[in-house]
Amino acid sequence: MTIDSTPTQYILMAPLGSGFSADSITIAARKENVIVIVADRWDQEQDCHHEWQVQFGRDGDMSSIHAGFDNGMLKITVKRLHMYGQP
Repeated sequence: MTIDSTPTQYILMAPLGSGFSADSITIAARKENVIVIVADRWDQEQDCHHEWQVQFGRDGDMSSIHAGFDNGMLKITVKRLHMYGQP
């Protein structure tokens, strides 16, 4: 998984490979600006489970998580809050 940031959002990209579908991916928000991502395929024995836990800074807007899955690539965006004292 790669994590990039811009002034307005965090962008997470995870290549899951062929055979995964949106139905096999779970994304959960946790306390302290953490998201947990789990992708499982039950029809394979290898390369069938991926799991990540990502913690954002205080500027991560956990109410604005957006995920998309296309051609084996999972993309998650999290907006960044404008924090007092930041431009």
